[in-house]
Amino acid sequence: MDKEKLFKVYDEIYATNFGFMPCIEKCDGRCEQKPLSVLLPYEDEFIFKRSGKHICNERLEMSGGTLEIIGSTCNFTDGVKCFIHEHRPIACRLYPFYPNLTSINELELLIDVTCPLTESLVMDTAYVSNVISALNKLIPLIDDNYWKMLNNIPSHLWDDTCKERRVCILAKK
Repeated sequence: MDKEKLFKVYDEIYATNFGFMPCIEKCDGRCEQKPLSVLLPYEDEFIFKRSGKHICNERLEMSGGTLEIIGSTCNFTDGVKCFIHEHRPIACRLYPFYPNLTSINELELLIDVTCPLTESLVMDTAYVSNVISALNKLIPLIDDNYWKMLNNIPSHLWDDTCKERRVCILAKK
């Protein structure tokens, strides 16, 4: 993976205004209560360069390599406010949307239907378009092995209340 190309795309995504999400008015901080948030390759280093803070607080050893994660406790929230909001990882920026590799090696966009904003976000075509555009920029830059490791994370580490619904198929490599 070309780290500099990834950093350039990360810069673009961090500069993107995905749209207004009235999270505080509608939610109990569901995204902050997820038991696991996976960082993209080199994302902890990218955030450190921007903020001076490492956000990876755990590493998950997988058969295909190591995933950097924010584990069961996010050190950057008090349950109401995110203290690194400007520097939050892409997984946090895209929530409740996230990419998933299917059994036939297609990347699909899924959405956590337990998020109170799910229905309004799915209907917001500009918001969904920004999410899809961001992911389509990343897909060719990230090794297939990364996406496969995501699919092999043990289910007990994911939130078992998360219900998934496919939104679309993303660009293929």
